[in-house]
Amino acid sequence: MTVNLQRPLIIGGSLLALGIGTLDILHHLVGDWGIYAAFALLGAAGVHWWYRQADQKKTLPCKPLVADSVTVRRTLAEVKQVITQLGDEVNNPAEKVDCTEAKPRVSRLQSKISQLTHDLDRTDLRIAVMGAKGTGKSALLQQLQATWIDPSKVLHFSEVSAFCATTATGLTADLFARQQAMAADLVLFVVTGDMTESELQTVKRVAANKRTVLVFNKLDQFLPVDRQTVLEQLRVQVEGILASTDVVAIATAPNPIKVRQHQPDGSINEWLEAQPPQFADLTQRLGQILAQESQQLVLASALNHAIALKTQATTVLNDVRRTRALPVVEQFQWVAAGTAFASPIPTLDVLATAAINAQMILDLGTLYRQKFSLQQAQKMATTLGSLMLKLGLVELSTQAIAGLLKVNALTYVAGGCIQGVSAAYLTRIVGLSLIEYFHDQEPNLTLTEASPLAIERFSQIVQSVFQKNHQLTFLQGFVWQAMERVVSLSSPQLPPVAHPEAIAEPLAAELFSPIEAISVAPLAVEPLRLPLKTASALSERQEVKLLDENGSSVRRSIASLDSTSIASN
Repeated sequence: MTVNLQRPLIIGGSLLALGIGTLDILHHLVGDWGIYAAFALLGAAGVHWWYRQADQKKTLPCKPLVADSVTVRRTLAEVKQVITQLGDEVNNPAEKVDCTEAKPRVSRLQSKISQLTHDLDRTDLRIAVMGAKGTGKSALLQQLQATWIDPSKVLHFSEVSAFCATTATGLTADLFARQQAMAADLVLFVVTGDMTESELQTVKRVAANKRTVLVFNKLDQFLPVDRQTVLEQLRVQVEGILASTDVVAIATAPNPIKVRQHQPDGSINEWLEAQPPQFADLTQRLGQILAQESQQLVLASALNHAIALKTQATTVLNDVRRTRALPVVEQFQWVAAGTAFASPIPTLDVLATAAINAQMILDLGTLYRQKFSLQQAQKMATTLGSLMLKLGLVELSTQAIAGLLKVNALTYVAGGCIQGVSAAYLTRIVGLSLIEYFHDQEPNLTLTEASPLAIERFSQIVQSVFQKNHQLTFLQGFVWQAMERVVSLSSPQLPPVAHPEAIAEPLAAELFSPIEAISVAPLAVEPLRLPLKTASALSERQEVKLLDENGSSVRRSIASLDSTSIASN
């Protein structure tokens, strides 16, 4: 029967009193320095115990994905569903934005899935030999092809290019080498002694997905007393990554041995005698693996290829949806700009922008097959607005845009420009963040109920998108593009009125036209580089309304304005 101690304060107090009493006795017996020495010994003992516990922790070898026929076929079915949905969306004639450039990619994916399904029944095996330059990969490959034959299996050997991840070119070569290794069923990684850090990291990445054997080559270059030491050191390095039986030592091309023969007449004959290759341990281990794990190797390769193919198909599907989502975001950002520019009351700006964002959430959700109700969209829009306020993005964007608008008299005089451009910019940030948020999730293939918004994850995405779109070059281009839209809302034909508060200029009709009726070319995420009219060109045909202290107004052309005329009027 287990007794639970219900009075920790009493027990803790008793132990504390006992400890203080012990220290007092030690102080009388050995003095201050003795107590310091005792504390030092206790600390050293604790550190030693900690390290011993860490050394005793044994981790199991890192094995590739466990694959069986049911798992592989289920994964292949999921890949086929993604590719089928991708083909339907690309070839949908009802879509306004054409994605013809994605059709060749869809065809390649369909061809790959057909080949992968066919490869499930293959009996031949693919063995790749990889390693750094000068490790003897070619010699090992030649020896295996010439002398080691398994009559029960058809084996295909390939040599993976050498890698060097110390430069940009080396990083590309390293990636290409690992891609070649992923195409094999079994990988032989060759080293010539203690592994470097880059070699160890490559072994970790390869062994996480492929059955791997570490081959210690050029054994003959070490003294007999050192060979076993180096082999054991390699096994320690890959502990938790590979089993110790998967680390073997060989000598594919041993150095010849000098032979000296003494003749009866006292002369000495010397010659170099070639040594036979030593790779019996490797062939024995390979024979065991092929006999016990042959079918498992084929299924594991098929599963890895299916997962990679699903990732590729998902990427293409997200690219297609992004291409069609960006025009939607752009349309809503200009609607938000026009609404904020025309609204006379700041509170109405906030309400209108929230309503516009809610409608954008509904449209983007439909495009990404996530069904939002109107109440969900409104709640999300409110939450997103509050989140952007808390992150300080509203203040930062408004300050940056106001600074750019003050540079020019046209933009400084026009009232409501800052509100309009800021509303467009923030709406764009929300739209791009939603796109990235949807891409982080598993793509929906059918219209399903949307899951609740993950605030923490979305907050990280919003900050990342804001940083990418807050660079000065992009902001300048965006502000001038927005100004061309916003300033064009001014109507010079309106007669002057006595009370400016009653002015309610109508918005341009094209800003509120249905999105479905607008055919917009796919936009890139990068800043739009459109040929914009300069301020001087705009000023020739634009007028602004100037108000005096009495509330009366007068219209002047932009070309006639300067700092003196503004002050005098």
